[in-house]
Amino acid sequence: MIDNTKEYILCAAIWYQDGTEAPKGMIAQNIDSGVVIGQWRHGNCINIRATNPLWNAKKLVERYGHKESESPMTFEGPDAKMSHVDGFITSYGNFVDRWQAAKIALDCGQITEDKAIRTWDRSDNDISDEELLNSVPHHRSGPDRGIYRMMYSEDFY
Repeated sequence: MIDNTKEYILCAAIWYQDGTEAPKGMIAQNIDSGVVIGQWRHGNCINIRATNPLWNAKKLVERYGHKESESPMTFEGPDAKMSHVDGFITSYGNFVDRWQAAKIALDCGQITEDKAIRTWDRSDNDISDEELLNSVPHHRSGPDRGIYRMMYSEDFY
């Protein structure tokens, strides 16, 4: 049973970092640039982005000068100021990455320890729990994100 007096995971989200200023009070309180799209599963977030007029191929050509044939689903590049971070929205209105989500969900009883904690040996590159919670979310930052597993929306619902 979830202890809803503590922060818990609400839904899957993707933070698209495109260099634009984020509207205050929208979706994620702790994000000040780009846009965060929250949905039931990460695939739903991708579909919203792909069908949104702000992200269609014509707009991407105007913004970044790339060919219209390039898919807005996978558009990235060194000259494009856009990347993304897969994560989750919490009950406190924060965006967290997949590893931060594991710690939050375990702390509130949303998932069990066997889902949240890595069972393989930690390395010298692992970061502490404190560093994990205070870090900026990093997309696919590798297996060495502390003791926590990388979470997927299927782990929560």
